[in-house]
Amino acid sequence: MLKRFISNSLVQLLIVIVAAATCYTRLPQDVVRFFLTISVFLRETLVFVLPFLLFSFVAVALSAIPKEGMTFVFGLLALIFSSNLFNIMLSGCIGFCTLSGIQQQGHAIPTSSVSIAPLLEWHLPHLIGTMPSLIIGVIVGIANALHPNKYVSATIHFMRNSVMAFMKRCFIPLLPAFVGGFLLKLFSEGRMVDFVETNTWPCFVMCGALWLYLTLWLLSAASFDIKRAMEIFKTTFPAIVTAFSTMSSAAALPLSLEAARKNTQDKVLADAVMPLTLNFHMVGDTILVPIMAMMVLLVFHHPLPTVSAFFLFGVFFVLNKFAGGGVPSGTIIVTVPVMEKYLGFDDTMTAFIIALYGVIDPIATSGNVAANNFFVILFQRIRELFQRRTL
Repeated sequence: MLKRFISNSLVQLLIVIVAAATCYTRLPQDVVRFFLTISVFLRETLVFVLPFLLFSFVAVALSAIPKEGMTFVFGLLALIFSSNLFNIMLSGCIGFCTLSGIQQQGHAIPTSSVSIAPLLEWHLPHLIGTMPSLIIGVIVGIANALHPNKYVSATIHFMRNSVMAFMKRCFIPLLPAFVGGFLLKLFSEGRMVDFVETNTWPCFVMCGALWLYLTLWLLSAASFDIKRAMEIFKTTFPAIVTAFSTMSSAAALPLSLEAARKNTQDKVLADAVMPLTLNFHMVGDTILVPIMAMMVLLVFHHPLPTVSAFFLFGVFFVLNKFAGGGVPSGTIIVTVPVMEKYLGFDDTMTAFIIALYGVIDPIATSGNVAANNFFVILFQRIRELFQRRTL
């Protein structure tokens, strides 16, 4: 039981945060630089692997679409894409309204006179950018779905499985070390001062906005019938609790399928829609992560992004969602290059938001599962309306 508790990723991140906060004053600067060097190396490794992850996951996912079901699946994916993008834009509006006052008042972590650098600089070759790899993955996946080729299928599956094995067996177990080195740098430079005090209210707003938004989804799924809404929530509640406690939408999938079948009275539809929404439609992430990203920008003395930069961030964030499924902490990991390109994140900001994401992961995951259960009901209604109009 103790081993299982300690192996939990949230517990490990909390241990790293507490250890960094309590031990940084007792560590010689060279020790801090040593841990920072490890973090920088892991970060370079992640940047090297990400294009292969994006390409292979997207190509495999799109290749799996059957020809006869392509209209149904692409229609569903279009709804998921639109929902995710709308959620991000909504999150941006909430973030701008909540954080613009903090930006105007100049509340941010004081600039440090101390600068900690790694012992060695690591630079692995960047063979291809993340955006080109994503686009190529889409092209290969759709082409392979329309004209299946066993050699292409075998290649992309081998690449996907190899990347997954590396992430699960090598990088993810070292994620606390990746975060720990950068956190020690932040504490040693004095950058953590006033963060909690400055961002307590935005954190409450962020989580409150998510659950208020999900309440509107629930009421919409129930056609604003309170009694029906309570029935849907009661059916969905076990899946939500499982997602919160395990931080895994996959662990909650059996319960989500059971709830979707009861709520729609359509086993075929539930079994077709729920697995697709599992990895791609993540309302919790699309509401929480953009606000967190803006909080981190202010913490490191960066201005809030322009509307155009935030929109581009949102579009590529949504596209990357199709490549994060199945990878632990996949949402935040595949978003790293997008935050760097369009929001100006650096290494320490990346580690900072990964640590924050680890703490709010239970809330984000339970939000994802709740929304997907409500989404199945709404999708059923949209599909029935479309079928009536085409008759």
